[in-house]
Amino acid sequence: MKRKLILLVVTIVFLVGFGVILHSPPSMIDAVTGATPKSKKAAQASAQLEGSYVLGINMMSDGLDNENTRNKLKELALDDSETNETDLMKTDISFRLYVSETDYPLVSYAKKLCDRLKQAGFSVDLKEYSNTMMLSRVVSGKYDVFLASDDFIDVTTLTQMDYMIMDSEEMR
Repeated sequence: MKRKLILLVVTIVFLVGFGVILHSPPSMIDAVTGATPKSKKAAQASAQLEGSYVLGINMMSDGLDNENTRNKLKELALDDSETNETDLMKTDISFRLYVSETDYPLVSYAKKLCDRLKQAGFSVDLKEYSNTMMLSRVVSGKYDVFLASDDFIDVTTLTQMDYMIMDSEEMR
């Protein structure tokens, strides 16, 4: 009887101890692994573009059906110099740029690209979606322009799409 009582007390102390370690803010596990929300945000903010990315343009979208417009858009995606409105941009071309909300370096690049495109005369609306929703929109053709990592989708299988693959070094 005495042995069962000691075993019961040790088990309860063991469970309470682990409960305190795992659920106390900040937990010991978070302190060891750095898995706190603050450390995650800091890591995301300092992340850099790595690998290759795809700029996909829906050729069926209004305003983007013109090859000169698409070429200008691709040129602006890589060019970091000052841009001025060109004769090509005298018409009001507006579109939405879709990007994955979980790829923080790409979202940052997309914001810079939107500013550059607005300077060139485009009217751009940046939309951030989850990977699943973005993939659904791209496959169904319900997008204007999207930015994604090149492993997001096999762009050669999509029809009615003009695309450009950019290396992260070109995008900085």
